[in-house]
Amino acid sequence: MFIQFLLFQFLRIIVEAYYLQHFVTPSNTDDEGWLIKNPYNGVSSRTYSCGVNTIFGGYQIFGCSTSQTSMMKYFMLPPHYKVRIDITFWKIDDWPNTQLFYIIIDQWTQSWYFTSNTGSNQCGGPGTDYGTSQYNDFPLHTLNSIIVELYSDCNNNNFWGLTNFQITLNECYQGCQFCLDSTVDCNLWKLWQSFFQLQNLDNGLEGWIRNKFPSFTYSTNDLQLNMLVLNQYNSAITYLTLPDHQSLIIQFRIEYLSVLPITVSIYINDEYKYGLISYKKYVDYRTWQLDDTKNLIKLEIYSVDGKVGIRELSIILRGPINLISCIDDNLVPFDGCFAKQKSCLEGCVFCVKGECLMCDTRWEYNSVHQICVPLCGDKYITANEECDDGNDLPFDGCHQCQFSCPLNCQNCIFGQCQVCNSGYFYSNRICNQIYENLLIQHITQVEYNYLVQTDIAQCGDGKVQQDEECDDGNNLPHDGCYNCYFQCILNCLQCSFGACQQCNPGYELINRKCLEIQKQFRYINCDKQDSILSEYFIQELNLFTYFDTSDTYFNDICNLERSRIKLNNQIFEFRCPLFCERCEYGQCKKCLINHFLLKNQCISKITKGVLVFEDGIHTTRLEIGCYKCNDSCQIQCLQCLNSQCLYCIDGWSLMNGICLQICGDNQIAIWSYEQCDTNLNDCLNCKFLCPENCQYCKNPQTCLICDQPYIEINYQCQLTCRYGCKKCINGICYDNCPNGEMNIDGICYSICGDGIKQQKEQCDDGNKIQFDGCFNCEFSCPQYCENCFEGICIECQQYFKLINNACYDDCGSGIKSYDEQCDDGNLVDVDGCTSNCKIEVNYKCQDKANSYSDCQYSQSPQMLIKFLNQTYNKYYLEIVFSQAIQFRNNYVLESLFNFSIDEALYEDYQIKLESNYEPVINQLLNFSFQIQIELLISTNSSLVQFNVVIMNEVYNSNEMELLNPSEKILLKTYSQMSQQDIEKTKQLTQYQEAMIIAQGIGSVIVLISGNFEIFVEILDNLQYQSYLKYINIIYPENLYLFFESTNLISIIPILDYLQINGFYQRFLYLEFIESYAKLKFYNLNAHLITNLQFFFIQIISTFIFVKTIQTISKISFKLIYKIQTQHFLIFKLRSLKSKFLIKILYWIYNFFHYILTFLYEFNQNGAKDLLLANSWDLLFKTFLCLTSSSKQDIISRMQNIFSYLTLSALGTFIISSLKHFFSKKDHKLNYRYRAIYLFKQFLFCYFLICFQNHQLIQILMLGTTNIIYLIALIFVEFNLKKLDKIQIIIMEISIITFTSSSIFYLKDYNFLISEQKKTLLGFAQIYLLISGLLGIFIKQVIMIYQKIKIRCFKKKKRNKISKLVTHLIFEVVS
Repeated sequence: MFIQFLLFQFLRIIVEAYYLQHFVTPSNTDDEGWLIKNPYNGVSSRTYSCGVNTIFGGYQIFGCSTSQTSMMKYFMLPPHYKVRIDITFWKIDDWPNTQLFYIIIDQWTQSWYFTSNTGSNQCGGPGTDYGTSQYNDFPLHTLNSIIVELYSDCNNNNFWGLTNFQITLNECYQGCQFCLDSTVDCNLWKLWQSFFQLQNLDNGLEGWIRNKFPSFTYSTNDLQLNMLVLNQYNSAITYLTLPDHQSLIIQFRIEYLSVLPITVSIYINDEYKYGLISYKKYVDYRTWQLDDTKNLIKLEIYSVDGKVGIRELSIILRGPINLISCIDDNLVPFDGCFAKQKSCLEGCVFCVKGECLMCDTRWEYNSVHQICVPLCGDKYITANEECDDGNDLPFDGCHQCQFSCPLNCQNCIFGQCQVCNSGYFYSNRICNQIYENLLIQHITQVEYNYLVQTDIAQCGDGKVQQDEECDDGNNLPHDGCYNCYFQCILNCLQCSFGACQQCNPGYELINRKCLEIQKQFRYINCDKQDSILSEYFIQELNLFTYFDTSDTYFNDICNLERSRIKLNNQIFEFRCPLFCERCEYGQCKKCLINHFLLKNQCISKITKGVLVFEDGIHTTRLEIGCYKCNDSCQIQCLQCLNSQCLYCIDGWSLMNGICLQICGDNQIAIWSYEQCDTNLNDCLNCKFLCPENCQYCKNPQTCLICDQPYIEINYQCQLTCRYGCKKCINGICYDNCPNGEMNIDGICYSICGDGIKQQKEQCDDGNKIQFDGCFNCEFSCPQYCENCFEGICIECQQYFKLINNACYDDCGSGIKSYDEQCDDGNLVDVDGCTSNCKIEVNYKCQDKANSYSDCQYSQSPQMLIKFLNQTYNKYYLEIVFSQAIQFRNNYVLESLFNFSIDEALYEDYQIKLESNYEPVINQLLNFSFQIQIELLISTNSSLVQFNVVIMNEVYNSNEMELLNPSEKILLKTYSQMSQQDIEKTKQLTQYQEAMIIAQGIGSVIVLISGNFEIFVEILDNLQYQSYLKYINIIYPENLYLFFESTNLISIIPILDYLQINGFYQRFLYLEFIESYAKLKFYNLNAHLITNLQFFFIQIISTFIFVKTIQTISKISFKLIYKIQTQHFLIFKLRSLKSKFLIKILYWIYNFFHYILTFLYEFNQNGAKDLLLANSWDLLFKTFLCLTSSSKQDIISRMQNIFSYLTLSALGTFIISSLKHFFSKKDHKLNYRYRAIYLFKQFLFCYFLICFQNHQLIQILMLGTTNIIYLIALIFVEFNLKKLDKIQIIIMEISIITFTSSSIFYLKDYNFLISEQKKTLLGFAQIYLLISGLLGIFIKQVIMIYQKIKIRCFKKKKRNKISKLVTHLIFEVVS
C-alpha cells in the first residue's frame, strides 16, 4: 500500500489490486463455489481436458440441450470504485457469428461473438476449438459485493468453458471505507451504518418497519441469499440519528422478483430524493450525492410497481463529520446534552460520554439513577434546595432542605411564621400556646365552637406548654432538651434550639451528633437478637461510624463493614465499600488516602484512560478514555490513522496528529474544562467571569457556589449574619428591636408586610394587595365600596351588592366584574351577552373604558368531520372547517390532532393523515385534512366512536376561536368473513376470470373474422360490468374480492409487457391527481392526459395500419391486373390445368376485395366508430377529471377544455342521431340505437362519478337509467338481431337487480339485514353478474356456430360455381 501511495502521489499512476482467481490452469478440480444451472443433459462432471489444460465446463458439459447452461457466483469485495473481470474463454466446436457469449456483473452486461472459427480440435467434437483471453471493465462500482453470471446463446451443436477467472479491483485509498475515485478525497467519506449484510439476515429487521400491516417477509434467491421483500406499494422505513455531516449517499442491492421494469424510489423525511427504473434482475443501487445535513432523518424505500428484494444497505456520510451523542435542541449547559454531545449534569465533576463518574464535594452519587444529587445537611444551598440549615430537625423552618413551617403555625414564608394557629402567639421564631384557666378556644369558624379546659404544664409529658421551651418526654442530659429547656449536646460548641451548629475542635458534626474525628471509620453491624442491646440503641448505633479499635465490646458482638437499620419493623442491611474511610447507609462519603471516590467506589488509580478497581484478590478495569490505548484514536478524535488523528470534534484543534484544546481560538472545546472562549469581558481564560464573591458560576449572571463567608441566595452571593438573626441584609442584622422592628441608625422601624402589626401600623396583612382591607399597612376600602370602617365595607356603590366584605356588581349594571364574561347593561338574551352575563355563541365582546360591554355578531369557525367511505376495516374521513382558519402555534402535521378510538388501544389501529396545505401559521386558508383509519381488531359493539381533538389554537379572520376543538363520529365495525365463504368466493372469482379470458379470446377471433362491431360490443359489456365496483357503498368482502377479477379488463398489463408504456411516458407530461371517495380507495388517477394514453396509441396505430394496407393494396392490384400477368396465368392454366393456382387467384381476389371494402367503410365512418368504441373509457375519465381536479395551472385548464370538447362531441352525436328517431330505415335505426346506448353511457358515468358523496341518489339514478334503457330496448324498434336483444336484456336485468339490491348496504338501511345475510346477498349478486357474462358467452358460441354453418354452405356453393367457371375458361381458351 505504501508503494501504491507513492505511485499515486508522485507519478499519478493508479494501481489496480489483484483480488482473486478461480479455475487456474493447467488444472482445476471443483466448481469453487459457483452455482451451475442446466448443465448439458444434466451431467454431474464440471471439468474437461482440452489438450494440456483442464477447463471448467467443456464438451457436452456447458452447452444447450433443453435450455442454456449458466454459471453464477456472489463475491464480497473490499472498498473499491472499479471492477475488472478477466477470463480465458474456450470456444468448443464451430460457433456461428450470430451466437453471443455474455458476462453480467449486477446490472451491466457485455457480450462477444466470433467472426471466424479458427483453431484445432483439441477438446472433442467435430469442430475447431480455441481459448481466448477476454476482459471487461465495469467503472464506478462501489457496492462491496458483486454477482457474476456467465452464459451463451442456445445452440445444440457447440459448447464452451473457461479458465483463469480473475477479479481485479481499483481499491480505495488506504483506510477509506468508501470512494468514488482514487484520490484521498475518500477520507471525507465515512461508512456510517449498514443493514442486512449477513447472508441469512440473522439480525432480523434491524429497526426497520413497514408502512403496511403485517410485517416484512423474507425470500431466498438462487444464490441462497436472504432478502428483505417489498411488495408493490410497500415501503421499508427506518429512523436514523446521524452525526453532523455535509451530504450523504445511500446504496444497496436490489433483486427484482416480478415482471420488469420496476420503479424503486427513495424518500428522506417524506421528500422524494431519488428513483430508479430497471430492466435488470440484479442491481446495485446508489443514489447521487444528496445534500441533506439533518441529524434526524426518516429513510423510506418505496416499491412503486413490483416486488423487490433488498439487502446490503449502507449509509455513507461525507464529512467533516462531527460525532453527536444526543440532541436536545437547546444550548443549556449541565442538562446532560450540550452542543449535541453528552455532557456532565449539574454537580458532576468527571463524566465520560454523559455518564457521571465523580461528584462535586457538595454532591453525592446516586447509584440507582447514576446522577449526582445535592448533599442535604452541609449548610450549602445547592441546585433545587430551598434551604440548608445543617440539621434534620422538623418544624425549625427548614426540613430536608425545603422550607417548612414551625409547629402550630398557620401560614409561613421562607420558613418564617407569619400567622400562628388560634390559641398560639409568635415569639422567638416559634408559636407558643396561650394559657388561661378555662380559656374558650375557637377551634373552627366553619360550623361549631366548643370549650377546651387547659391542662397544667408538666415537664416530661412530651407536650410544650406555658413557658416550656421544649419537652422531649425524658430527662436525659445533652440530648438537646433538658428540664424542658433547650441544651447543647455533648461536645457541641454552639447550638440553636437544641440543635448543634458547630462542634468543639477535634469533633465533626454528623447527623446531629458531635463525633471525634478519626482516620479510619467502619460500620458496626449489631445483632438485633442480642438481649444486651435495646432496639433504640441498635437504631442509634447504626446511624454513625466509629473507630474500629475504640471499643472492643462492639468488636465482640458486631461484624465490621456492615450496618443494619430497623425501619417500620423491617431490617435493612448496608455494606460499606472497600477502602472507604467514612460512609452512611452504604454510601461512601470519604475514601482512604491515595484513593478517590468514583461512582460510590474507592478507586486506587487511573492510568491511560482505564479505571482500576482492586480488592487485593481481583482486579477490574473499566475503559473510559481510549480503547486498548494502542493504535487507536484519542477520545476527542473523529477519525485517525495509525494513532495519528485526521479530524477532531468541535472546538478541538488538530496539531501534529493530536487534538488539542486551545484557549483563545474562539471555539468551545466539548469534553474539556472550557466554559466559554470569546474575547468578551465575561470570559477569562475560557472560564466564565463569575460575579463578585462567586467561586463557581453557571454563567456570568448565575452563581452556583459562593466564596466563604458568602452564601448563594437566588444565584447571588450575600454575606451571612450570626445564627438566629431574623432579618439579615448583606451581613447586617436588623432584628435587635424589642418587637422585631427594623433597626436603621438606631431607630426601630416597623416592617410593613411581615404580617405583624407594630407601632404606628394600622394593620399588616403580610401582602401588598390593594382593596383587600389593608394596603401599605393602612386600612383601605374594598373596591367599589362607598363607606367602610377599618377595612370592613359597610355600604357599596350603586349597582353593587355587599357579599363577604366585597362589592359585587349585579349582572346588567354595565360594569363587568371579574366573575362576568360580559356586561352590556341589560338582561336581554340573544344580543351577544346573556342575562347571566355570559358571552353567547358566535359573538365577540369588547369592554369599553368605564362603560358597558360591546358585543358584535361574528360567527365562530367550526370543525366538521365528514365520513367519505368505508372499505371493510379501512375508513376514510375528512376534517374541514366552516370558515377559513389560521393556526397560531408552530406544529407538525402528525401532532396537530389527537386521535383515539373508544374500546381500542393505540396498537389496535393505524391512522394516516394528509393535508391540502403544508404546515403554516398565521395564514388564513381553507384547510382540509384527509384521514385513513385501518382498524386491526373487531370490537364487541357494532359501532365505535372515533374522537378528534385539535392540539393548536385556531382562529378565523375576526379572531374568533374555534367553537369545537374536539369532535367525534361513530364508525361501523367490520365483521370478518368465514374461511368457507372466502374459499367459495375465490372459486367464483376463478370462474369469472376464466369467462373474461374466454370472451377476450372470442372477441379477438371475431375481430379477425371482420366483425369490428361485435368486438366493441364484447369489450363494452365487460367494461360496463367492471364499473359497478366504483359505486360508493361498502360491499361485503366476498363481493369486493370478486370485483378484483375485473382488473383483467385492462390494456395496461399488455403495454407493460410490450414495454410500450414506458416508452410512451417519456414523451408526455405525467402527473398524478388524486380522486375522491370510493375512487380514491382504488387509487384512480384523475389526470386526463395520462389516462388517455391508450386512446392516443389506438388512434395512431389505427391510422398507420390503414395507410399501410392502403399502400399495399394499390401496389398489389397494379401487379395482378397487368396484361402480361393475365396471359401468363392463362398459359399456366392451359398447360398444367392446376386447381391450386385457381384457388390462389380466387383467394387473392377475395382478400383485396375485403381490404378495399374495409378501407371504404373506414373512410366513411372510421373516426366515428373509433370514438364510439372508446365511449365508456372517454366518459368515465372525462367526468373523473372534471370532478377531481382543483388546480388552475395551464395543464389543468387544457384538460378541462378537452373534457368539455369530448362531452360536446358526444352530445352532438346524440342530438344528430335522435333527429331521425321516427325514421324506419335500417341505417337510421342503427343510429337510433347508438344514440340511445351512448346517452345511457353518459348518464351512467355521470351518476357514478359525480354523485360519489350522495350514495342513495347514486344507486337510485343508476337503477333508473338502466330501467329506462331496458324499456326503450323492449318497446322501441332498433336495428338489432333477436339474439343480440335477448343478450342485452339479460345483462340489463342482472345490472338493475344488482344496483337495486345494493341499497341494503347503505348506512341508513343496513339495519334491515344482518352481516351474515349481507354475505349471502353478496353471493347472490355474484351469481347475477356471472349470469350476465354467461349470456354474452352463450351468444358468442351461437354466433361462431352460425358463422361456421354459413361458411360451410358458401364453400359448397362456391365449389359448384368454380367448376362451372373453369369449364367455361377452358372452352374460351381453346
